[in-house]
Amino acid sequence: MAIELSQIAILRRVLEAFCSRHDLTFSDRPAIIAARELMKFADEGENDPDVLEERLNDVMQASHQRQPPFQRTAAIG
Repeated sequence: MAIELSQIAILRRVLEAFCSRHDLTFSDRPAIIAARELMKFADEGENDPDVLEERLNDVMQASHQRQPPFQRTAAIG
């Protein structure tokens, strides 16, 4: 499924907010993972920014909790 330009703008805003809250740049590994997750959600047909943000927070938090402690600290910095 192709992502429309309007969806891309929404995904970018959600990603920017996520990066801002977590003090990340777009090139940081967690931000890249978050962008991929957002694209998956868009492919599933989701385009509500609030729902996207909630789903992203859920999946990223679950992913963070599965990592061993040494990888968590490496992913943060």
